[in-house]
Amino acid sequence: MDIQFELILSGKLVFAAIFGAIIGYEREAAHKDAGMRTFSIICLASCLFVAVASHLTDDKSAIARMLAAIPAGLGFISAGLAFKDKSQSMQGLTTSTALWSASAIGAALALNMFLLSFLATVLTLLVLSLSKFRWYQKLFKTKEKSSDKI
Repeated sequence: MDIQFELILSGKLVFAAIFGAIIGYEREAAHKDAGMRTFSIICLASCLFVAVASHLTDDKSAIARMLAAIPAGLGFISAGLAFKDKSQSMQGLTTSTALWSASAIGAALALNMFLLSFLATVLTLLVLSLSKFRWYQKLFKTKEKSSDKI
């Protein structure tokens, strides 16, 4: 492996860490346990796994197996994040799904899908930020009130 190739891979890892940190910042600002460091590492690790797998072989099925293993492994982590509290309402699902998104972003970066990774980061951040918008809050407060009547 030449130094130029390793520099390109290193750049992908830096982007993965930054994109993951951007998503993690929102979770941390929302006072969730998984924050910038967790999201950054998940995104970076997914990028590294896929980059190494794609470097080791030209076999697309081997890369596809790595791509399939990442969400399965994150399912294990996410199961620990999502739980029912004393009132039987689910907690941690949004953070769990955001971790899946971060892992997919890292994998896409490893496969040279830079624009797609950037757009996915922006869209994930937008979706996570919806609850801060007044129109969103009104929409769901209205629905809650109308469902109480049923």
